[in-house]
Amino acid sequence: MHHPLKTRYLSVALCTGDAVRVPVWILDSGVPGPALLLVAAQHGNEVQGSEVIRRFIEKAAKRSLRGKILAVPFANPTALRQRRPHLNMGPEQPYADDRGHNMNLTWPGNPKGNDTARVTYAIDQAFGEEATHVFDLHCWSVQMAPMVLIDDEPEYRDLARKLGHRFVHVRSLGTVTLAGVLHHRGKIGITYEHAGQYEVNELEVLRCLRLVTNYAKAIGLLRGRLEPGDEPVLFSDETDAVTVKSPTSGLFVPAGCRLCDAVMKGYRLGHVLSDVNLRTTEVASPVRGYLRQYGAFRNNADVALTGRHPYVEKGDPLAIIVCPESDGFSARRGCKGGKSQTRPA
Repeated sequence: MHHPLKTRYLSVALCTGDAVRVPVWILDSGVPGPALLLVAAQHGNEVQGSEVIRRFIEKAAKRSLRGKILAVPFANPTALRQRRPHLNMGPEQPYADDRGHNMNLTWPGNPKGNDTARVTYAIDQAFGEEATHVFDLHCWSVQMAPMVLIDDEPEYRDLARKLGHRFVHVRSLGTVTLAGVLHHRGKIGITYEHAGQYEVNELEVLRCLRLVTNYAKAIGLLRGRLEPGDEPVLFSDETDAVTVKSPTSGLFVPAGCRLCDAVMKGYRLGHVLSDVNLRTTEVASPVRGYLRQYGAFRNNADVALTGRHPYVEKGDPLAIIVCPESDGFSARRGCKGGKSQTRPA
């Protein structure tokens, strides 16, 4: 079975009178069923989801399908071409300094608003009412583990478990994000954050492709069994998190751990090479848990190289380890960070 894939273009009149075209894919089975809206690259440096959508569409076109897929791989083409998170940003300009152009905060858009709000409006007008479900694909800093973001409702929790992803963050979807707007219209809206911006990482793409496929199966769009996922699935409001802080200043050298993976108590996370006395201080996990953040991390790591520099001060976070409450451990009961041993370099 092969379903025809159609390409359309949404033409958006900008404030200058110029127009921008947003290319979209529509895969319609012709059989009644759910309408899944996939959106990526609302921010021009968050591009991993674009490749996920391409692969999923290619896969779904050859499968037994009920309903349709509405796909927007490049929701913000102007920011994409500028290689910036938002439209008309300067070098090292923080995400929060969006000057009204953070597309993720402009839904459902405004036909008379700024250029970003106009593009948002065009996408919402094209697909917002027809879509029954949305999967909104984003990316955050490479030091942060990928995560599913859901609202605090039983239906969302059940769906998140079926996706089978390690970390699920429970929070309000708000009223100005794509997922939040559809949620308030009675639809199902889920957001996903890849690990890493300004890149397309094969491991991240494959991980998210599995999630999108499971999403499609869970809502009845695709047939077949759910693909095996992470065990356990950890919800943010059902777990504790321990921050491992640097015991000294210097260069943090990771030990090659991978985000989302399990670490045992005492497991080596890396070492810090002091810029003061050239001593090496080993850093180990203080608890058993799962890596949600790993590496030197600070504000603006998503837009500035200085934010990703591996030099750390004493007390800077080196890792965040999530501990299931079933382990009988509580971060609130006084864990202060990793064990460390100092030896000459």
